Amino acid sequence: MTTARLSFVIGVLFLFIGCASFETEENEIKAAVATLKEQFAPDRRVAVFDVGWERQAGGLVVKGEVEKAEAKQAVLAAIEKITDKLIIDSIRVLPDPALGEKHYGIVTVSVGNMRTKPSQAAELGTQVLIGMIVKLLKEDGGWYYVQSADRYLGWIEDDALHVTDQAGIEAWARAPKVIMTQHFGIIREGPRASADPVSDIVAGGMLKKLREEEGWIRVELPDKSVGYIERSMVQDYTKWRAERRVTAETIETAAKSFLGVPYLWGGTSAKGMDCSGFTKTIFRLNGMELNRDANQQATMGEEVFVGDDFEGLRKGDLVFFGRKASTERPERITHVGIYLSNKEYIHAPGGSRVRINSFDPTAPNYHELLRKSFVRARRVIPSYVVKEVG
Repeated sequence: MTTARLSFVIGVLFLFIGCASFETEENEIKAAVATLKEQFAPDRRVAVFDVGWERQAGGLVVKGEVEKAEAKQAVLAAIEKITDKLIIDSIRVLPDPALGEKHYGIVTVSVGNMRTKPSQAAELGTQVLIGMIVKLLKEDGGWYYVQSADRYLGWIEDDALHVTDQAGIEAWARAPKVIMTQHFGIIREGPRASADPVSDIVAGGMLKKLREEEGWIRVELPDKSVGYIERSMVQDYTKWRAERRVTAETIETAAKSFLGVPYLWGGTSAKGMDCSGFTKTIFRLNGMELNRDANQQATMGEEVFVGDDFEGLRKGDLVFFGRKASTERPERITHVGIYLSNKEYIHAPGGSRVRINSFDPTAPNYHELLRKSFVRARRVIPSYVVKEVG
């Protein structure tokens, strides 16, 4: 073999070894980051962990966003063990430092829409009500990426929020407030039914209480607007919260009061709600916070032995539908309702409105498809703990 040909072969061999080494390193980094993502953010709906990397001359740029400083440090430490390249840290820990001290928002509209992307055309993920607090994570062109009290993530327009700092949140928390207990109401400019509206409000919304005036309450909205609401529509928030008791009867009463409310994907208010938004709203109005989505709610409480004829169910149990686990496929929860009694359950089915159906094939309100897709049930009432709402 000539010297030139030998040099060529050696060069190809080194190139092959280099490519193999590069691919091995890439795979090790991917595996390490995936493991850390599972540790710090197993559910992307409630935790931020978006990390990537790119190779540049002389180094490896690690970039993205996380919501915990320890997650960032864990990523950098893991990659340092894999590569001998210079690591350039471009991971941003949220909240974005550009927000300064003001990384909280108080919802100022009756129903604030949290979307999956910063666009009005984007999918509605969930909703938050007036007076509720969200944590601001970053801002993008008139939209804030926020985390609600149940840790759900989404984008909301800046006009729907009063942006403030820790002191502002503490002041709001200390202020005397009223909570809306009727499904719908109007805040008016003056203490009379003929006065112009300031804003609408739905069940669960909260306002700062200023004073009472002959059947009306003068209130302040989070954006400092002032108006009046009829006394009969609201209750003192502190007293309301202290009196909340989650029982089978209170859940049934609240659930039936929403019969006929239309289905809305991502909705969690009397204006429209999806299946898990319905169950979440009913339990919230009784003082208990459920997780946002059906498959998240399916992890709460205790498993119920249903029985062959649903005899193990109790009023107030959450009933879940979808696909049971098999040797070929995992379980998939796609729908949730609240069990009542006599094999009946109340729920918000897609494309329809809140209604009552039955597991009994002889009943006039029997729903065969849902009966066949029933997966299991959870009992959340015994695990009830008093929690702050909002």
